[in-house]
Amino acid sequence: MLARHYRLRRNEDFQKVYKRGKSYGGQYVVLYRLQPRLPDIPSCRRFGFSVSSKVGKANVRNRVKRMLREICRRHGLRADDGSDIILIARSKIKGIPFRQVEQDVIKLFKRAKLGPGG
Repeated sequence: MLARHYRLRRNEDFQKVYKRGKSYGGQYVVLYRLQPRLPDIPSCRRFGFSVSSKVGKANVRNRVKRMLREICRRHGLRADDGSDIILIARSKIKGIPFRQVEQDVIKLFKRAKLGPGG
């Protein structure tokens, strides 16, 4: 479970990341990242998740969000650089095994320099 203080929840926060952040596209997920303005102040990374109704009905969308939260919990919390990150599921994600989605998100983390050394 990804704790609440690691999540983006307000619409204003999402809009700020969309407008000022940089995007990285993967096969199943699009990642938006907004770096903090004050990198000297340590703070935790926050994650937001967006799954459109095009992906499927509510039970499918909830499964996809749970999958993305678990991937972020496993791989995204390794460094607290204060970045705000949004993961947007593409419609292709429906029915894809966890491992494939996990590999896609890990590639995006590396491209966005969010890995263990990023």
